Amino acid sequence: MAKTYWQIAAGSSGQARSYSDAFIKYGIAFVGGDNIRTMKEVRTGDIVAIKAGLSQIIAAGEVVERNGKATGFQDKSWLEDFDGWDLSAYCYVDWHVPEKPISTDGLTRVTIQKIHQAKHRDIIDKILLLPVHPHSPEPKETTLIKDEHLLEHLLAKGLRPSSADELTNTIRRIRLLAKFYYKQCKWEDIREHETRTFLVVPLLLALGWSEQQIKIELPCTKGKVDIACFSGVYNGNHKECILIVETKDFSSGLDYAPHQANSYAEAFPNCKGFLVTNVYCYKVFMRKEDGTFNAMPSAYLNLLKPRDRYPLDPENIDGALTAFTWLLPKGNA
Repeated sequence: MAKTYWQIAAGSSGQARSYSDAFIKYGIAFVGGDNIRTMKEVRTGDIVAIKAGLSQIIAAGEVVERNGKATGFQDKSWLEDFDGWDLSAYCYVDWHVPEKPISTDGLTRVTIQKIHQAKHRDIIDKILLLPVHPHSPEPKETTLIKDEHLLEHLLAKGLRPSSADELTNTIRRIRLLAKFYYKQCKWEDIREHETRTFLVVPLLLALGWSEQQIKIELPCTKGKVDIACFSGVYNGNHKECILIVETKDFSSGLDYAPHQANSYAEAFPNCKGFLVTNVYCYKVFMRKEDGTFNAMPSAYLNLLKPRDRYPLDPENIDGALTAFTWLLPKGNA
């Protein structure tokens, strides 16, 4: 019986979100949204190739069974929250990885699709002659945190009881709007100015920051800071900035350039935390003793699915409670 060959894109075409490293690291391929139905057609023994754009093949491998199954859906918490994206349909793959991507042409824009061109199958067959790339254990499962627990934690950290209702309503509005953007809109149409206005700033205000403490697109020697939060009423003194929030387009991932954050650190010497957000997910980067920011996040928050630890690295990175603490004015005092 002839083998079925598949091509799969590991992230967005512009590489704003790239998952190929995770594919290879964990010996898996995963998709979400409209591609779930196609993933369910994949079978043990099928051949899968990871593509980059329309002209490169990064790796190839055979779909295999692990613990009695080759595919699955909605049974891994880390895939249901991959930096905010629900990519919960998957198959297990023994990957073979060339030293560098193989160039070709004729690959398609579709996220997952059968391969019909002989030249692509020939490239993949050659890659399959390479040794199988070892895979690592997947991230451990994490636990969802109830809103009541979040509020109790924030009250213990200094949130005013009178603000609890406003925060609850704000989070509810943010969730409704974020889900609307996620499910009903073209992501490329949702720009960061829009989401910053409707989703990020309202959350900061509900957590206790005042308008007088917040500056939007604040010029500094290193460029413009998307959102700068100050210990008191802004008076032009950048030394009083204690929190920086970098906002991204809705469709972007949560990676950030360390040199950007560290350039801000020079301009704002008392800033303790740098946050990057796609408007409903936040990563917190803490300042080190040498004045630079950590390359790895200290905490992660998904407002739609707050969890006790970061789903992609629960062993090392805290979850929603720690991230929320750093969003509080008193958390940065």
